[in-house]
Amino acid sequence: MGRRGEHSKSEIENMALVAAEELIETQGYEGLSARKVASAIGYTVGSLYFVFKNLDELVQRVNGRTLDQLYMVLSERLTECRHPQDCLYTLGSAYLDFASKHAHRWRMVFEHQPQTEGLLMEIHEDKLDRLYELVERQIAALTMNKMPQNEIALAARAIWNGIHGIAIMRTTNQLQASGQGSVASLVEHLIERYLAGLNALQSTDRAIPHQEVI
Repeated sequence: MGRRGEHSKSEIENMALVAAEELIETQGYEGLSARKVASAIGYTVGSLYFVFKNLDELVQRVNGRTLDQLYMVLSERLTECRHPQDCLYTLGSAYLDFASKHAHRWRMVFEHQPQTEGLLMEIHEDKLDRLYELVERQIAALTMNKMPQNEIALAARAIWNGIHGIAIMRTTNQLQASGQGSVASLVEHLIERYLAGLNALQSTDRAIPHQEVI
């Protein structure tokens, strides 16, 4: 069993986060415990709680790292596309791939409920906003920046939450049971139809002149 003096606090912290991620990937987040994490890094549970207040704080930190990794993956995949609509397809595909590859960690971000009574666990809103911004930039480019920012933000969230729903069904095997076609085709259909409606709405707005209100 390791001793606290063998590693600095920051080193134990990183070791614990990596160990927790590996446990979640292999055993699911329901099986995560302070004892398992401490055992994996060769320290006592007491040493682990020297670094983290409780297991909820450890989970929150893991969730933050998961969102950072997701953002990096999506950003890298954007280098593969040029046209905004293709980039939206790319983002959707990359999101589904990540959710499938890291299903337990991905689901934990959205499903974990803290067990510590009275502990305020804030979801990483800034990290989630970064993901939405990747989608917003593509919609802004498609509409040639003629769409109000609040509507762009709303459209980005509508599209992304739809893709998120498909990802949930995929990771829980509900899509396979429904037999409603491939996941990729569902994502493309969602994006294509939403953008078609968006274009039609913009065309209508441009065709109807604004009348002066008397």
